[in-house]
Amino acid sequence: MTRRTPKIIAAVFVPLALLLSLLAWSVSSPPGSSPDEDYHLGSIWCAYGQSPGRCEPTATASTRELPGDVVQAAACFAFHPAQAATCPLDKHTMKPTNRGNWVDNGYPPVFYAVMGVFVSSELSTSVVVMRVLNVVLYVGLLGLLFFLLPPRMRPPLLWGALVTMVPLGAFLIASINPSSWAILQASGLWLAVWGFFEQTGKKKIGLAALSTVLMVVGAGARSDSAAYGVLAVAVAVVLGWRRDRRFLVELSLPALLVVIAAALFLTSGQSGIVVADSQSSAGGFTLLVGNLLALPTLWVGALGLWGLGWLDTAMPALVWVTIVTIVAGVTFWGLRRGTPRKWLALSGVGAGLVVVPLYILMREGILVGTGVQPRYIYPMMIMFVGVALVGFRSATLGMSRLQLAVVAAGLTIANTFALHTNMRRYITGVDDPGLNLDRGIEWWWHTPVSPMTIWIVGSLAFAAAICALAWVAWTRGPHRQLLSTDRVREAS
Repeated sequence: MTRRTPKIIAAVFVPLALLLSLLAWSVSSPPGSSPDEDYHLGSIWCAYGQSPGRCEPTATASTRELPGDVVQAAACFAFHPAQAATCPLDKHTMKPTNRGNWVDNGYPPVFYAVMGVFVSSELSTSVVVMRVLNVVLYVGLLGLLFFLLPPRMRPPLLWGALVTMVPLGAFLIASINPSSWAILQASGLWLAVWGFFEQTGKKKIGLAALSTVLMVVGAGARSDSAAYGVLAVAVAVVLGWRRDRRFLVELSLPALLVVIAAALFLTSGQSGIVVADSQSSAGGFTLLVGNLLALPTLWVGALGLWGLGWLDTAMPALVWVTIVTIVAGVTFWGLRRGTPRKWLALSGVGAGLVVVPLYILMREGILVGTGVQPRYIYPMMIMFVGVALVGFRSATLGMSRLQLAVVAAGLTIANTFALHTNMRRYITGVDDPGLNLDRGIEWWWHTPVSPMTIWIVGSLAFAAAICALAWVAWTRGPHRQLLSTDRVREAS
C-alpha cells in the first residue's frame, strides 16, 4: 500500500459506494411513497404552468387535471402498510386534483422547477430520474465540499452526515420530496460558510460559490429550510469570528446568503407561519408542559422511531435503537472538546430543536404527535451532531479502533434492515414477512434486476463506504489530519 492509497479510497471509492447505496434506496419504493408525494407530484407536473396532457385547467381555479397515474400513484397503499404498491393506474385519462403548489403557494418554486425538467409521459421513469438526480446532487456537492474544506473541518462533515443518515435521511435524500434538498443544505452549508472564512485563494472562491448554491438549494425547496439556512450561517459566523478588517469584508457573503434566504422564504405561502394565529386554540401551562415532556419523541422520531413514507412504514426496533444509541454516543463524545464559540453555536442549534417545534405546537394548540413531524426538525438534528464534533483534528474523533468498529457495524446493520423493511412494505406489504424479497412479489419495477439484488448491492455498498472510511481513519492515525498533506494549524 502506497501513501496515496487512503486518499484514493476517500476520493473515489467511498463516494461511489455511498452513491450506489443511495441509488438502491431510490428504487426501494414506488412513485408516491414519500410523505405527501401526491402534492409534490402535482406541483412538479404543474411547475411550468398549464400544459395539454400534463397540467390542464378546470372550471375551478384551485383544481388542475393531471395524468391519472400522477394523481393516484399512492391512492391504494398510503396509510395501509399491509397493502403492496399495486394501485391500478391509468396514465391516459386526465383526473382532477387540488393537491398542488398552485393552491396555496406553500413551497418555494425552485425545487419543483428543477424537477419539472424531467417530467415525461412515463411516471416511473420520471420519478426514478428525479430521485437519481437528488442522490447525485447530495453525493456530488458534499464530496466537493469535503475537498474544499480545511482538513480539520472534514470530520464534522463526515460524521454529522453519516451517523444521522439512516433511515430517514437515506429515504428522503433518494426521493422527490423537497426535504431531500433540505437535508443537503443542513449537512453542508454551515461548514461551507465557516470554511470560506478560513480558506484562501481558489478554495475560498469555491466555498463562496458552494455556499450560495447550498442556500438556494435548501431555501428553494422548503420555507423552513430558509430559516434553517440563516441558522447555519449564524453558526458559521460564530465559529469563524475574527477581530480584523478582512473578516468584516468577508461578512458580505453571509449577508448575501441571508438576503437569498429571505427572498425565497417570501415566495412561499408558508411564510405566514411567523405571524401569530389569533384563532388558535393554543395556550395553557398544561399544554406547554405536555409538549415539553413529549418533545424528545420528535428527535428520536427523526432517527427512526417514526415510520418512513406516509408514516406507515415502521422500522424494526433494531434500526432505531441502534441509530439513536450511535447518534447519542457520538454527540456525547463530541462534548469532550470545545471552546466558548463551539458551545455558543451548539446552544443555538439546540435551542432551535426545542423552540421551533414547540412554537408551532403551541401556536396551533396541539400536542406532540400531531401536526409537527420529525422530518421538519431533522435538518437541525444533522447540524447539531456536526457542531458537537467541532474541535477534533482526527477522523477517528480520538476513538479507539474497537469503538470505530462498533459504530461502523451498527450503521451497516441498521441500514441493511432499514432498506429491507422499506422494500418489503411495498413489494408485498408488511403482512407477508420474510427475508427473501423475491418471493411472492406483488409490486416491482419493470426491470430484470430483482429486489434481492438491489437489497444486497445497496447494503454491501453502504457497508463498503462506512468500513472504508473507518479503515482510512485507522491508517492515518489518531493525531493526523484526514486525507490531506496540508499542514494546517488547528484554530483555537
